Amino acid sequence: MNHYEIETCVIGAKNGNQEELLKVLKQYKPFIFKTARKFNIRNYDIYDLEQIGYMAIINALSKYRTGSCTFSSYVYESIKNAFKYTARQNSKHEKALSLNSVVDPYGKANEYIDCIDSLENLEEDVLKTEEALEVKRAVSKLPPQEMELVTMVYYKGLSLKNYAEKKGMTYYEASKKKDYVLYKLSNHFKQ
Repeated sequence: MNHYEIETCVIGAKNGNQEELLKVLKQYKPFIFKTARKFNIRNYDIYDLEQIGYMAIINALSKYRTGSCTFSSYVYESIKNAFKYTARQNSKHEKALSLNSVVDPYGKANEYIDCIDSLENLEEDVLKTEEALEVKRAVSKLPPQEMELVTMVYYKGLSLKNYAEKKGMTYYEASKKKDYVLYKLSNHFKQ
């Protein structure tokens, strides 16, 4: 794109046009990669630096005053400054150790996080909680009689035989009803 096309895209992007914003980002993508290869920032890979470059373009778009200078010169400096700022911030924490750092680069590629003993498995606990919430949502969508069966048998621990007696039905009828409700719930989770 030439200077006038870039300025037109910048004005459109400042006004909220997403297509113009994508054109601007695409225009400066090669410069981002070229500049990112010049920086070696600990714990940042090329994709992290690419995101920093894109954020620098978006910030430059919001701060750029049309007509003050060319957008290209402004954005080139903004991208370089963003990388330099990230490098400075990273150097302040050079003694900090990441839990994802490799313990022994020549042996097993264990990370420090793998060496920490814990009886709790946070990830597993979150998944169990999410599953329990999803089951409760599915049960709440059942008709009242079916919801009552699930609540009494599975949540309150009433035996199926006692449930059948309480509702005045045979054990066989209660068993069929339970199987039907479980079938409906399993179909809910298959979707």
